[in-house]
Amino acid sequence: MATGTQGRPLVGRRRELAAVATALGGLGRAARFLALSGEPGIGKTRLLEELASGAEERRYVVLTGRGAELERDLPFGVWVDALDDHVAWLGEDRLERMMGDRVAELARVLPAVRAQAAPAPALQDERYRAHRAVRALLERLAAAAPVVVLLDDLQWADDASLELVAHLMRRPPRAPLLMACAFRTGGLPPAVLGAFEAADRDGALTDLRLVPLNAEEAGALLGEELSPRVRDELYALGGGNPFYLQQLARSAPGNGGGTVSGDGIDLPGAVAAALGQELAALSPPARKLVEGAAVAGDPADVEVAAAAGELDERALGPALDELVDRNLLAPAGPPRRYRFRHPIVRSAAYAEAGAGWRLSAHARAAALLERTGGPLAARAQHLERCARPGDDAAVAVLAQAGHEAAPRAPGTAAQWFGAALALLPADDMQRRMELLIPLATAQATTGRLERALVTLLELLGSIPPELAEVRAKLVAACATCENLLGRHGDAHARLERALAELPDKAGAAAGSLEAELAADALYDSDFAALSAWALQARATARGIGDPGLDALTAALECFAHYGEGRLEEAEQARTEAAATLDALDDGTLMGRLEAPYFLGFAEFLCERYDDAIRHLRRGLDVSRASGQGQFVVPMMVGLAHALEVRGQLAEAQDTVQAGVEAGRLSGNRQVLSWALVGEAWVAASTGDLEGATASATEAVALLEQLADSILTLATHALASLVFLEAGDVERCLAEARAAGAPEFAHIEPGRAAWLLGVLARAELARGDAAAGRVHAERARERLGNMRLPLTEATISEAEAELALAGGDARAAAARAGAGVALAEDAGAAVQAARLRALAGHALAQAGDRDAALAALKRAEAEAAACGAERLRAAAARDLRRLGVRVAGRQRRGGHGEGLAALSGREREIAEQVALGRTNREIAAALFVSDKTVEGHLRNVFAKLGVSGRAAVAEVVGRERAAP
Repeated sequence: MATGTQGRPLVGRRRELAAVATALGGLGRAARFLALSGEPGIGKTRLLEELASGAEERRYVVLTGRGAELERDLPFGVWVDALDDHVAWLGEDRLERMMGDRVAELARVLPAVRAQAAPAPALQDERYRAHRAVRALLERLAAAAPVVVLLDDLQWADDASLELVAHLMRRPPRAPLLMACAFRTGGLPPAVLGAFEAADRDGALTDLRLVPLNAEEAGALLGEELSPRVRDELYALGGGNPFYLQQLARSAPGNGGGTVSGDGIDLPGAVAAALGQELAALSPPARKLVEGAAVAGDPADVEVAAAAGELDERALGPALDELVDRNLLAPAGPPRRYRFRHPIVRSAAYAEAGAGWRLSAHARAAALLERTGGPLAARAQHLERCARPGDDAAVAVLAQAGHEAAPRAPGTAAQWFGAALALLPADDMQRRMELLIPLATAQATTGRLERALVTLLELLGSIPPELAEVRAKLVAACATCENLLGRHGDAHARLERALAELPDKAGAAAGSLEAELAADALYDSDFAALSAWALQARATARGIGDPGLDALTAALECFAHYGEGRLEEAEQARTEAAATLDALDDGTLMGRLEAPYFLGFAEFLCERYDDAIRHLRRGLDVSRASGQGQFVVPMMVGLAHALEVRGQLAEAQDTVQAGVEAGRLSGNRQVLSWALVGEAWVAASTGDLEGATASATEAVALLEQLADSILTLATHALASLVFLEAGDVERCLAEARAAGAPEFAHIEPGRAAWLLGVLARAELARGDAAAGRVHAERARERLGNMRLPLTEATISEAEAELALAGGDARAAAARAGAGVALAEDAGAAVQAARLRALAGHALAQAGDRDAALAALKRAEAEAAACGAERLRAAAARDLRRLGVRVAGRQRRGGHGEGLAALSGREREIAEQVALGRTNREIAAALFVSDKTVEGHLRNVFAKLGVSGRAAVAEVVGRERAAP
């Protein structure tokens, strides 16, 4: 045990132990999380041991992993520690039955998994697929028995492990599972802390922050063997930290001296001295082995530890016995692997060994792993710490490890590429170029755009002028980083400067830069500049006979015409772009993946949804096949929007959720906000208004630190509609103003007309029908003669609602019916059902029961077929009002009547309220924050339809009394 308390009860942690017991006893159909934080040595590991013991008593499956300070560059190290042995125990056949085609993806994470088929090519941008595979594994395991996952020392986990932790907290497994995470206060990155905070808001997290023991508790921990005077002195030296107290108790008290660095902190001098004495008291062979183990890892493979410590085979057994007897090492589970008593002990042993000795020890460990065929990542980890400049073999291993890690752990890959570069001579330009390209990609993929830009600029400086096409692509990549960093002026200037410096203004490099300048103008909503650059780039493409560039520039030309309201010209360019792109083979398309990206979005805006779906899917397929992820998230978002329009809501939801997960991993606020608002709109279409509101809120919050662009304006615009659907009119109008309402000067006419239709409905909902009519009239004017049937259908919806509110039900039914025809013409299944339901509602008010029934029955069936549950329920309500029996849909728990409408946490809080407890008392009982209780209580009031605590208590009492 970490605090050296085997056989002794845990003292001074009554509240924490109660929380652990509550967490274990509260496992249901959804995962729960436990956070243990505090300073080193405070007892986090000891509490995890108590949790493990309680779980084992209940016959739960317990899986334990731990981060290690010197192994932070081993991909998924914490999860390999927790899951690999268990997966090996399951066996290949059983794992195949459990996981199906997810086994190949799981093999990217866990070495014990041997997929029969090689996994498909992996993109760094889609490493969430590995996360989903681990989540599926945990769900399958928990189907047989509840699972408890204990992750210790998370502050030392590698980036890939932390990404997976955050994923599981944001997308909890649907299974009886408890994930307990212990970490040093202040030791986790903001993205992971954000996932903890989100779980807390959802009521799924128990947050335990450990504090030092008081004097009485410390005395109980130290025991009666020590005199009161000695216990008091130890308490003064150790400050109530359990590990410090017990370490001091191992030696005579009163050892002074200054603080000594260990475990990444400044240890009290007495504690550092006590550790030093404990290590100094070892025999020479045991001292060699413990220092070798500190180099080998935690847990340490005994053979690697012996090699690192230069210990011969005959001395190994007695030395290991001595270390185990002195409780410095303990068996870690798998044979011949041992853990240190506490990470602080390992850190002290590593520091005591000396810098020069450690260099040689890491080299010896790497050599043994090479001889025995050890894992590439483990070899790289040691070589990174000991290789000499100019060591070609080490460079090769580090580069190979980087390439192997890149698809699933780009942060680690970047570290290893950087280490390999540090070993290369400055004048070895060829090999430096071979490493700088994947390094920049890995840095950009993990959101380290500043570093990626520096890397790209270094690479650009090494490319000779005669390689103009390569230089043009690098300039474009630099401009992309600058745009994402908000430096739009720098990006534009860089592109223009590079174009001006080209000797050949009519070649492929010039065409590529002209196309980038067109895309840059689109980003800034400068449609005149977009038109000029797109036409120039297209002329260049045709002049050199480059069909890939021709397809791209035709798509940009379509955008330009659409942006200036010239729909016929836009349609002509779109048709030409589609024909050119469809004629390209995949090999050619790999070099112009911008083409399906821009064309897909242009087709979406021109309301050619099936074409958009086809081209975006092909773009994604070719991206995956070629390992290029730069356009994957935007193409996912565009595909999800097109699928939503066509009524394929389940696929749209899965696609956009994948885009959000990939966006989170990218660290790019712009891309993530765009994906989130797409997720919000799809959620609103399915009827999940709570989820839609949460995603839209997060999306617009991310925009606060971003400069205005066509993407930020589009995010505000779509968020406004989401908030309108959720009934929050004021937020709808605020987001519309952020998008430029009512003029929408920087938004193209088609979408501006659509937004004015949304504004008309919002003003009506606010009670200002006159303002609504003004917006509807302006929408018609802005649309003009453009043939955009779905946009016109949206305006028709606003006009129908205005007519209905004005008492003219017949006119309302006519406008809604016209909208149905327009939506069907566009292939917009959800909007057609929505307008049909509105027409049926208006016909019922007009007294035309038969026509109303026909419209509502069809709308209810169409909405059900799409998965638009809220729309289906609205149509069903109107049918019931007309006397038609409509079967209700089966709903999952949490959507019934009374207490059945509440989530598990909300019901707990309702029952606590019924006992007369205050929010503070409830927070203490459930180990959550006061703010969490307040948030859940608001949900309880809303779901029960009450406005006070007494009414909640009445509902609870009534349902308890019911037979």
